[in-house]
Amino acid sequence: MDVRKVADRGAFTETYGKVQVRIYEKDPELMEETRPEDQKILELLESGYDSRRGQENSWEVLYHLSHLRRNLTEWLPIGAEDVVLEFGADSGQLTGGFLKKAKYVYCLEESISRSRILAKRYQEAENLAVYSGNPWKNMQYIMSGAGLGTNMLSEESISAHGGINVRFDWIVAPGLLAEAERYFTGENVRAEAVRQLLACLKPGGHLVLACDNRFGLKYWAGAMAPHTGRYFDSLEGNGCGCSRRELEQILEDCGQKDAVFYYPYPERWFPTAVYSDLWLPKKGELNQNLRNFEGERLLLFDEEKVYDQLIEEGRFPEFANAFLCITGPGEEEQTVYVKYSNDRAERFMIRTDIVKKADGFEVRKIPLSEAAEDHVRSMKNWEEILDRWYKKNHISANRCELRDNRACFEYLKGRTFEERLDELRAKRDYGGLAAELLGFGTLLRDTLRPELKPFEKSRVFSEMFGNPSFPKAYEGAPVNNLDWIFGNLMETEEGLWIIDYEWTFSVQVPVEYLLWRALSLYLNSREELKPLGLMAQAGITSEEEKCFAGMEHHFQLWLLEGTVTMGGRYLETAGRTLTLGEMMKTDRKNRIQVYEDTGNGYAESQSRWIITEPDKQGMIRLELLLSEGTRALRLDPAETACLVKVRRLLGELGGSYPLSYVHNGRELEEQGILYTTTDPQITIPEVVPGTSRIYAELTIEELYPDTAYACMNLLNRVRSAERLYGSRPFQWLKKIKKVFTR
Repeated sequence: MDVRKVADRGAFTETYGKVQVRIYEKDPELMEETRPEDQKILELLESGYDSRRGQENSWEVLYHLSHLRRNLTEWLPIGAEDVVLEFGADSGQLTGGFLKKAKYVYCLEESISRSRILAKRYQEAENLAVYSGNPWKNMQYIMSGAGLGTNMLSEESISAHGGINVRFDWIVAPGLLAEAERYFTGENVRAEAVRQLLACLKPGGHLVLACDNRFGLKYWAGAMAPHTGRYFDSLEGNGCGCSRRELEQILEDCGQKDAVFYYPYPERWFPTAVYSDLWLPKKGELNQNLRNFEGERLLLFDEEKVYDQLIEEGRFPEFANAFLCITGPGEEEQTVYVKYSNDRAERFMIRTDIVKKADGFEVRKIPLSEAAEDHVRSMKNWEEILDRWYKKNHISANRCELRDNRACFEYLKGRTFEERLDELRAKRDYGGLAAELLGFGTLLRDTLRPELKPFEKSRVFSEMFGNPSFPKAYEGAPVNNLDWIFGNLMETEEGLWIIDYEWTFSVQVPVEYLLWRALSLYLNSREELKPLGLMAQAGITSEEEKCFAGMEHHFQLWLLEGTVTMGGRYLETAGRTLTLGEMMKTDRKNRIQVYEDTGNGYAESQSRWIITEPDKQGMIRLELLLSEGTRALRLDPAETACLVKVRRLLGELGGSYPLSYVHNGRELEEQGILYTTTDPQITIPEVVPGTSRIYAELTIEELYPDTAYACMNLLNRVRSAERLYGSRPFQWLKKIKKVFTR
């Protein structure tokens, strides 16, 4: 790689391909310093690393090089003549999304090594300049014209900028609010930082801010604060995030009262969807919540279920994990929802936008790579074929129009079949739900019936679905919309519609597979319905279920073409996740459960827990106050197999007296009581009336169940040997042996 270093107008300039890095920090040691993490990223870039293949399973590589990072801002409506300033560009995680849209992109990054990564990453870009050092000083250099790189100083460039006094159409500052206190002092440093950036915009320009919501649901559920690495810091006010109200106040202080809020999900590092106040999530959508790639986290509750409750109460915006905020005048068309489908093969990588227009909403599917353009264009062809077929059974395919290299669909209003089923599910009308499923299967078969032919495996089928062994003969149509699922069948005032048919292919598949696929996707997140046997009621046998599941697995791999999904990366990269049950199990090691019988027997609801603190020798000393009228007592020393030795057990009644006890373990003489059960008990069946307290000294050693059983087996063998040795026949044999051995 050609790297040229020259002194230029007070800056030290390095050139990587077509991109210049202007360095204003002249300390030689600082210029040569590269963090080990950055050195690894540079080496990966040099080797042509493809993040979609997932060869490197580390948080650092994922953070810097994942292609999903740019999902946060790639969708912004940046125009071809716009000038973009990326303030705090880091290693260029978002930059690629701007370069393919904007006329010029200026990147400000304090770190020299990160600036070099960015330049190497996009070294073929002709519309990029990178500035390293203090970003606030560099911004002033650029605006005055003094800091413009030589490739930015042409007459055409100056004219495009409106002269030397440069202003920006877009300023994207994802880390501004977290870093503001490093550069400003005073009571409201965040507002001051925002004010300074707003002053650098052209009239009608937009400022884009991103930050973590310090009250994000993941922090309540047990995720660490991202900047401190400690639990609950964000909630306690020690992190760098903002609440919704705090961010609104910052913007109001800067005169921005009409900012638009977006909510990246599941968080802002690797978002797969972006919601807005005009398009909030629906129940059941927020089901990808584990994203602790950087380290361990707790899992104190099921975030999906809590999100569903918040959505029902209309409070999702308060507890979203992150905010993306855009200031500036509104657009004629406003994107209100974005869904990314780029964690798959390049030829299927698309983005789905829902756009609010003057006359309503529109759905748009946009290719995210040149390879995906054919996939998007094919949707118009499938609309025409499917609409012609489906109308024979009074079903229409959602109208598609190809426009500006994207497929645009009419936004239909109505109720999906999935919503109808969920209404019955909410009422627990399982009979009605099963009847609707049977009706769905009939509708599917009747719609495809004119095109059905005996099913035969083709080469394309084998490529997509493998080579399953079918239990019987089937029929199938020559073209199939694999996404004939409950959420894509909508009932409107105009009739029934299929609203999404992206996965339509010229391949024959069994009709039963389409029915299985729809039902399987529905049951996947509705565990309580699985015991109802809905598959069997739909006519799908357990053997067919296994067969179709194998087909689906092969199909998903075919769609990926070697791409490692975020779900796959999570299994390989993420830190430990500790559930509440696991933590409680760990905590139970040092506590004893106490039951008192006051005449009604032992009751779980009347028991209590005593936290124990063994001394250096492992001895536990207890002094238990008894309730009035206690007749008997039970101590449960552990909740697992264990070895217990009772040193002392006394009752207090004007003086102490020894207590007798029984247990459900096995005596090991001097070693104590061996328990193989997970419910070990020490029962004191008779407590003298009037006894006020109990004194106990004991040791408790928890055992692995296998160890306890091994000890018990050994003890049984010893006991058997002792019984044999003491038996009369064995004693006679010993006497006879002595006679013959004299």
